[in-house]
Amino acid sequence: MPGNILWESAYIANVGHKLSGQNANINMIPLVNGRGPATQSQTARRFPQFNNVVSVSPSWGNSTYHSLNVKFEKRFSHGLNMLGNYTWSKFIDDVEGSSELGGGSGNGYQHIDARGLDKAVAGADLRHRFAYSSLYEIPVGQGRRWAVGNKVLDRVVGGWTIGGILEARTGAPYGVVENTNRLNAFSESQRPNLLRDPNLPGDRSRDQKIRQFFDTAAFQAPGDGVLGSSARTNGPGPGFFGLDVSIHKLFRLTERYSLTFRGDVVNLPNVPVFAPPNQSRGSGSFGQIGGTLEGSTAREIQFSLRLAW
Repeated sequence: MPGNILWESAYIANVGHKLSGQNANINMIPLVNGRGPATQSQTARRFPQFNNVVSVSPSWGNSTYHSLNVKFEKRFSHGLNMLGNYTWSKFIDDVEGSSELGGGSGNGYQHIDARGLDKAVAGADLRHRFAYSSLYEIPVGQGRRWAVGNKVLDRVVGGWTIGGILEARTGAPYGVVENTNRLNAFSESQRPNLLRDPNLPGDRSRDQKIRQFFDTAAFQAPGDGVLGSSARTNGPGPGFFGLDVSIHKLFRLTERYSLTFRGDVVNLPNVPVFAPPNQSRGSGSFGQIGGTLEGSTAREIQFSLRLAW
């Protein structure tokens, strides 16, 4: 497009089969008519002479991914470049990954005889994501559009460059499990029944979201030996917004030597990145957010000097 601008739209998709899943205990009590027993007994296991019999990374997973990707780029000219990318996507699988942004924190298998119930929106699904970066050379100073004749003034107002990186995305799904597993089948977890949409209005205050991120009353204990109706994952968890800004100035000391002053601000608006809410129905903190995501930081400011020759 005119003005050194590139616009790109793309449909991107993939499908995966025989994906490795989490380790699975195959020595569960078999389901009868889709239910577990009223009580749990070692003698009812498939191999009663053993405790857990673990299948390591079983290759039984499947996944599908569809996305719309829109890219906008202004190549560097007149001291300015811009790069923006928006992705709308949907990612579905039937195995829980080892390192997902969301998911169920270990509720990957309710029962190996009911693997069909594990198909859900993946814990790594990010429905909307927007990323933007830009660099702008302020057109004031030696060698730029508006030169400054006074050397002292040029050292003060000339040669400045500002840049920024912005990312905003919706949250990854969360998955709810029973705090006390009453499936009575030596299974990994039991999911509750889902009575209604657990998502609450997004315009609530931050304090309200921390105290109750989703409608906890939408989940109900399924009962002894019953497979819950709730999916492996539910509505999106806390989203993310990040803005990093940098500003730097070049001082040309001589023809050979130059000095660059740089200031960087990470997480300029100082927005916390919240971890998923508590997902154990029956826990005293069920539905509450208890902290921030591991690796996230509050606002950080750094100044540096770089001498080049």
